[in-house]
Amino acid sequence: MTLASTSDAQVNRLWGAVCAFAGLFLLVWALSWVKASVLYEDLQNRCGELHTASFPFEKSCTYEDGTVENANSLLFDGIFFGSLAAALACLTVVFTIEASRRK
Repeated sequence: MTLASTSDAQVNRLWGAVCAFAGLFLLVWALSWVKASVLYEDLQNRCGELHTASFPFEKSCTYEDGTVENANSLLFDGIFFGSLAAALACLTVVFTIEASRRK
């Protein structure tokens, strides 16, 4: 296997990783929209203190005793932002490899 074909295979794997991480990001974003806009659409009718966020979508309620209903978990937010960061990191590496090839 030549050096050029090894480098092409590496770039192809990185493009695959970019697509996978971007797909995961979009999937989690869609799930958060469904959860906030469809499943808990009527939350404002039965909640005194409603909190909303748009990135990622969230609609949560805080009650007087301190309990929170429908907030995104840390794992959910970690997957959301982690997949975005991983996709951007892989994309940066791909562009760096391509730029070094053209020199």
